[in-house]
Amino acid sequence: MTHSPDRTLLNQIEIRLTRSEDADELEVLTGIIYHCNPREDAACFTADHYRQHVQVFPEAQFVAVDTTTGQLVGLTSGMRMHYDPARPPLMSWWELVGNGWLTTHEPRGEWMYGVESAVHPDYRGYGVGSRLMDARFNVVREMNLRGMVAGSAIIDYAAVADQIPVETYVAEVVAGERFDTNLSKQLHKGFRAVQIIPNYLPDPETAGYGVLIVCENPQVHPPQKAQHRGTGLYPANPLL
Repeated sequence: MTHSPDRTLLNQIEIRLTRSEDADELEVLTGIIYHCNPREDAACFTADHYRQHVQVFPEAQFVAVDTTTGQLVGLTSGMRMHYDPARPPLMSWWELVGNGWLTTHEPRGEWMYGVESAVHPDYRGYGVGSRLMDARFNVVREMNLRGMVAGSAIIDYAAVADQIPVETYVAEVVAGERFDTNLSKQLHKGFRAVQIIPNYLPDPETAGYGVLIVCENPQVHPPQKAQHRGTGLYPANPLL
């Protein structure tokens, strides 16, 4: 369900940088969000992973805190990367993030890769995720990065996977003819869909598919002409 932002709830949410001491609580939150056991299930961040993220690239790790309880209710994580539109990263999410350890982080990378962004089920639909995303966009601008690259899990596709091919599904979401709980929101934040990624996630909700999404930084200085050499399957999102 999508709600209009609840200003009362949003006003009690603080977005701040992740700290090493948040790691254990983030592991618990991860289990709640993804219905997994981080200590046993593959491709699920543990407390040790989160401590590593803070060490690798502290500027792009954020949490959402309910200030009335002190509870962590959301998180977002990023790393820097080199992105060449002619050779887009089409491997699995787990491989892209160095099996959770961000060993693939490029300290001099010109782009930010959105590693993860998630919100506790009880706080979804109120704009918390949007504020976490804005925190990452602020880092992109402050560091004068060229933009953000991410993989979007098309989390409603499995429900219709036996009816339409994934290419049709994504094209309809991009055209606004179909709503996907994840991809549609990211398109409205200014991302554009570039290419479908098979075997992106071991997730039955997506039938394993992800979509490579990109959002350029219009404030990058000096201005750099975006390069889209034959890899953009879909047009730029006019909402950028």
